[in-house]
Amino acid sequence: MQLLQYTLLTLVVAFFIQFWVISVLTSKRPQNTVGKFYLSMVSACIMGILEVMIYDTYKSSVSLFYYLILGMMVYLFVYLYKSQTGIDEVDYLKQMMESHSREMELSKMVVERTENVQVKSIASTLIQRRKRDIDVIEKLLDDDSKKAPKEYFQIRPVVKPYANPYVKPQAKPQAKPLAKPHTEPSSIMSL
Repeated sequence: MQLLQYTLLTLVVAFFIQFWVISVLTSKRPQNTVGKFYLSMVSACIMGILEVMIYDTYKSSVSLFYYLILGMMVYLFVYLYKSQTGIDEVDYLKQMMESHSREMELSKMVVERTENVQVKSIASTLIQRRKRDIDVIEKLLDDDSKKAPKEYFQIRPVVKPYANPYVKPQAKPQAKPLAKPHTEPSSIMSL
């Protein structure tokens, strides 16, 4: 009975940490999504397996039943996540909003702390793109018709990659001119 209590407590605490605490610490826009629930349950079940291992080591026993149940739960939640069961368009958009928000926060820290111009350029570009994407996602989530604005689908300007000082540019091979076809007056024309 004591192992059951320890395992359940571990599952609840690990789930709470993965689902909420990490999201709040890393993103300004944490979302409740089915996909995040699945991944948090995978993490919680793995922590439960580790708790059972610690308990078994301490008690010099093997709790096969707990390993089987927790292992099947890991497999189930990985399968549900990989097959996207129960994840619809709204859930996908919420997951992307949280992910983009996390990328923006990381990029803002990089812009503030780095002196490397190339890294700053990449981070600044990413911030601009993710801000634009989050605006579109918010419009999609608010809009009843679920249609993105037309300007979102316009062709974006191509951003030239930064020059890598460690790679020498390779010379482009010169195209050889095509040989002109040999044209002789036909003998029929001369008749």
